[in-house]
Amino acid sequence: MAKNKKNKIIATSTKLFAVQGFDNTTTLQIAKESGVTEPLLYYHFKGKEEIFTDIIQRIFDEYSTLFETLPKDTQNEFEKISNLFKLHISLAESRPHDGRLIMANCPSKLKNDRHICQEVVNRQHEMITSYLREALEKGNASGEFDAHPVEDLIIVILCLINGILRKKLLGKKEATSYEFSAIEFCRRALIPNK
Repeated sequence: MAKNKKNKIIATSTKLFAVQGFDNTTTLQIAKESGVTEPLLYYHFKGKEEIFTDIIQRIFDEYSTLFETLPKDTQNEFEKISNLFKLHISLAESRPHDGRLIMANCPSKLKNDRHICQEVVNRQHEMITSYLREALEKGNASGEFDAHPVEDLIIVILCLINGILRKKLLGKKEATSYEFSAIEFCRRALIPNK
């Protein structure tokens, strides 16, 4: 029963932080909308910052688990890059509150090197850049890609992914499939015409 209440507090806080921001959300509002008393909220968490930290850590843990499930043995290296795009697109579609919470609240907290947002951003960046570096280098070595300089292209691909996430999370729902246009753009940019 207590775990259900804690999970309700987390779910409600995630939605409130995503919609109205961390600073504009009070613990009283979280408690009321979670269907608990404020003392019960403080029984589970020291305060709003601890709730936020718990949410960010949960989001990153779930992301890491999904990231680790990306297929390692693919027919080609481009499939890995395509899978990376699809993972992020799927997350934006299935977990919009998580993405909006991070986009709305983490940028202002990145100035603090010890904040959970900075830690998570650094860890996620390392995971993705390592993944892309390996795919691009293997693709270059096999002749599948003509992708040079690798480090610059990693940044370009990251920018495309981030742009698509922002568009999906903050933009209006559109009939066009621009995210798949981005994947196709990468294919044409990386794979030489033979």
